[in-house]
Parts: sequence; C-alpha cells; structure tokens
Amino acid sequence: MEPLFHILERLGAWQVDGTDLSGRAQFKLFFPVGFEPQIQGIRVAGNFQNALGGVDWDFAGGLALTRTDRVEGAFWSVVTAQPLPAHFYEYKYQVTFNNGAVRIVSDPYTRYGASENQNAAVVVGGSLPAQNVVTPLAKRLPLRDLVIYEMHVDDFTDEYRGLRAPLDAVVDKLDYLAVLGFNAILFMPWTAWKHRDFDWGYEPYQYFAVEYRYANDLSRPEEKLSWLKRLVSACHQRGIHVIFDGVFNHVSYDFPYKDFYFNINDCPYTGKFEGQFAGLQDLNFNNACTQDFIRDVCLYWIDTFKIDGIRFDNTTNYHRDSDAKGIPQLLQDIQSFIEQRGEANFSMTLEHLNQSAARIVNDTQATSYWDNALYESCFDGLWNERINPKLLRALNNNQHVNPPDKVATLYLSNHDHSHVNWQAGARDNIGAFRWYKTQPYLIALLTCPGAPMIQNGQEFGEDHRIPEDDQGTGRRVQPRPLHWKYLGDSIGKKLSGVYQQLIAIRKQHPALRSANFYPATWEEWQTRFNSEGYGIDTEKQVIIYHRWGNNGQGQLQRFIIVLNFSADIQHVSVPFSANGAWEDLLSGWKPTVQNNQLQLQLSAYWGHVFLQ
Repeated sequence: MEPLFHILERLGAWQVDGTDLSGRAQFKLFFPVGFEPQIQGIRVAGNFQNALGGVDWDFAGGLALTRTDRVEGAFWSVVTAQPLPAHFYEYKYQVTFNNGAVRIVSDPYTRYGASENQNAAVVVGGSLPAQNVVTPLAKRLPLRDLVIYEMHVDDFTDEYRGLRAPLDAVVDKLDYLAVLGFNAILFMPWTAWKHRDFDWGYEPYQYFAVEYRYANDLSRPEEKLSWLKRLVSACHQRGIHVIFDGVFNHVSYDFPYKDFYFNINDCPYTGKFEGQFAGLQDLNFNNACTQDFIRDVCLYWIDTFKIDGIRFDNTTNYHRDSDAKGIPQLLQDIQSFIEQRGEANFSMTLEHLNQSAARIVNDTQATSYWDNALYESCFDGLWNERINPKLLRALNNNQHVNPPDKVATLYLSNHDHSHVNWQAGARDNIGAFRWYKTQPYLIALLTCPGAPMIQNGQEFGEDHRIPEDDQGTGRRVQPRPLHWKYLGDSIGKKLSGVYQQLIAIRKQHPALRSANFYPATWEEWQTRFNSEGYGIDTEKQVIIYHRWGNNGQGQLQRFIIVLNFSADIQHVSVPFSANGAWEDLLSGWKPTVQNNQLQLQLSAYWGHVFLQ
C-alpha cells in the first residue's frame, strides 16, 4: 500500500469541487482484501440531506454507495449529485449485511470529529487549502536541544478561551512560552475520541480527525482543521517544535471499523497482537492492513500539519522481540518518509516503561524514551525529605542509550502524576507552598543529559493532585484547569523566574546537552562522595557532578554542579576539574579555584552551576 493511501484515495469525506461557498461532497470507504465484511449495501445520511431536497438523517433516503473491487480490496463511494452550500455537515453510514441485518456506523477515515453521537463530519466551503499552508520550522533541532512543554489543550486554555476553539486560544500563550525558553510543545492527543466530554485523548476513536471539542469555534464552525494548522504555524514562527502524542496500541471499544464487519471479530484491524491494555480494544499488527493504517495515520499528521515529532504511547504492548511488526516497522516507515523528504531531526519518543526501553530505542529508529527514574527519585525525595543514591543514577540517564542521536526524556512529573509542586508540600497537605523544595531537582533536570520536559503549569506552581491508581473510578481523567493568576502571585513570580533562568542556561551552553557526565556509574551502596569528592552524600543530602563538552565553537566547556536537597545550610569541599576562574551561572559569583578545591556554604534547597 502506498504511503498516504487515504489521502491519495480520498477516503473519508471530502469536498471534491466548487469554491469556498459551495461544492459537491464525496464519501468513500475501504475494506482490505482477504477480510470480507459481508456487506450487501451502504448508505450515507446526515444533516446534508435537506440541502439536497431530502430529509436530514433519513437513512432510507440516504445516498447509496457503489462498490468497486481492486487488488488492494473493496472501495465503496458516492458523490453528491449537486453542490452543498458551505457548512459543517455531520453524517453516518447505514450498513446492510448479506443476511439483512442493519447497523449504523461512523466513519473511521473522517478528518472531522463531530458534535454528538459519535458522528463523522465533512466541511464544505470555508477557507481553501491554499489559504492554510502550514509554515515549517526554519530549522528543526535534535531532541537533545529541546526543552519540552507537555500541554493538555483543554486544561491549558480553560480559564481564558471563552467561546473560541481551544486550539486557537493556545496561540495567546505562545509568546509566554517562548519567553520562558521552551522550544517544543508535546500536545496530549488531539485526535477525536468517542464522546464530547473532557478527556485526555488516550482512547482514540477517529485517528484522522481533529477532536471536535478542541476545534469547535461557534463563530466559524467550518474551520476545524484550520485552527490546528494555524496553531502549528504560530508555533513554528516562534521556533517552537510541535510534537504529537500518538496512541497506536489500542483504540476505543467503539472503534467504527469493527462495526463494518458482520462479525466484529472478523475486523482485521482489531484483536490481540502482543500485550493488552485492560478495558480498551487492542490493534492487531499481525495483519499488514493494520500496520498500513497506522503508518498512514502518522504520515497524515506529518505531511498535512508539518509536525516535528511523535510521542508513542504505551509501546510495550505493540512491540515483540525479534519481530519487526508493530512499533519497529512503524518507526522505520516514518524515518524513511522523513528521509525521502530531505528532512532531519524528526523526534520519535517511546513510552516504553520497562527495563528494555533503552535497548528498544537503540535497536530501532526511535530517538528517545520516557524515563521515569528522575520522577520517581524526586517524588520519593520530596515525600521522605531525603535523597538516596538512585537519584544520581537517574541523572546520568544517557549511559543506557547511544548518543548523540539517542537521548532519554526526563521530567519531574507528567500528566500521569500529580504536579511536582503538590508533592513538595504533600506531607503537610499544602502542596506548592513548599515549592522551593523542588529547586534542586529542577536544577538537576536542566543540567543533566537528555531532553527535559515540563508539565503544563509546573513552571508557576500549579499543584493539582492526581491519584496514581483511581481503582476504576475514572477520577484520574478529570479537568484540572491551569490557574493563570498563580503566575502573578508570590510563588508564581519566583518559580517561573527560576525556570526561565535555568532554561536559558541550558540553551546557551551546548555542553549541558552533551552525554558527558561524571561520575559515570554509581551503586546504591555508595552513600558518600567518592575519593575525588564527586557523587552523593546522603547524610548531607548533597550531590556534586561534572559535565563537559563542546561549546558549539570548538572550545571545551566545563561545569561543576553542586546541589543541596536539604533544609539546612551545608558546608562542603567541592572538587573542580581545573584551577582558575569559574562562574556560578545562577548567582553571577566568580570564584578563583586553587588546588582543584573550593569550600562552599550551600543554601537550603538550592545549588550552584559553575562554568569554566
């Protein structure tokens, strides 16, 4: 099957001629060869029928699709006999099976999520494609050079968007993110889910569709795709990379393709492949049509919206050792597509939360994996008010992957967990009022190897609590709107200033983005500094490590990072890799080092980033 098959064949529903005022619409479906759905006939009905002289949602009077057989499989299609006025039209299919049974089904290929009842939709009129060409990035950077902001579009815009499309409202805050120094946004899934309620988007229903909730603007209902295109362009104009969160292991149990098959178990797209996600429908990568379908989904978002990376959710369940099917083949197909276009630095990050993650990244075209080690050490340290040797091992994360092309993605928290600011004061039930306890962890995050990621709102003290296990109640996936007024209070001002300073330090000094880290290894029994004075002292709760690399102009940059995780002032003798003048980038202090040592008094919950 050719890449972008659904675009070449115009699967789903499209305006096929006319202007921005009217045009005919085509409806088209595909069923791969070898898997007979036992369909006798298909009709399409929706709220477009009145415009054609009929009655809306009259399936008996709906347009009959015609079947055409080709080597790839069976195509069913119909084009409206006359133009439709410009509008956002919703529709569904009535499928009649060979035994006379009838089923109403939505469209798995629609590019528009609709307003209700799991409908599909098509836009006639509105702005023309030529008016919505996505602006590409002037220069796409490697993942190691990015500072990523994880965003839930609904929560991010809830407080200020009014009646505008959330995707449009995000643009209001892009300058804010750019000033802070973020140069990448990981958007939690924007593909359509099966209902119109708040959701995280991890139960995809229509893979090619922009979620209606995110794209709905009451004043311009036909501009669904345009909002996303304009958002991507606005990000690119500010040098912000757009990373798409893709969920390809599983789908909603209501995934529409299943219901086109008389026996839903005959659907080749769904079924067990490797691991299973309880409560969700797995995709069956044993069948080539599923591999082709998901590849086409990825290439659609890359080609049409010019995204700069994909984060692949739950890859443990569609990876099988010694088998290219599933995620390895998908990664290879995407990389080949990127190379054919003459592009580079398209990031592909796996959520592969087990011990094999780094190996899978090294063995495939993936560029990164989500590494939980720093988050776990951070939450443990904040709750128990002490650090352990695992923290130092978590910081040297690149020891497991092959730099410079492969890096780990690190975070203090993400959407699956409470905000790190909540954890700072969790034992006292005061959350972000103990925000200062997060500072040494933040300095570590932004001075260690890998790609750092910040959860939305983390930078100004947002402190929502999320249950780690909601015991089937659904209380994890609930609205947690950002409180933008926090940005201006005493906590938000101080904390966002720390984030801005540290992000700038990382971006301005390439050596902090290198893989070089000393001490390179550290065991859990090592609770004191090594013989040279580096490492971790769990009694003092101090960490000292060395970073170095090229400054981008052929010169060596050296860093000594000293972090105090305790509530007390600590006195330490800090080893330096060279004598002479150094500068603490956090305070501006410029000490002169002699005998490769410096006696320091460390402030509580703070640190130093020394540069030579």
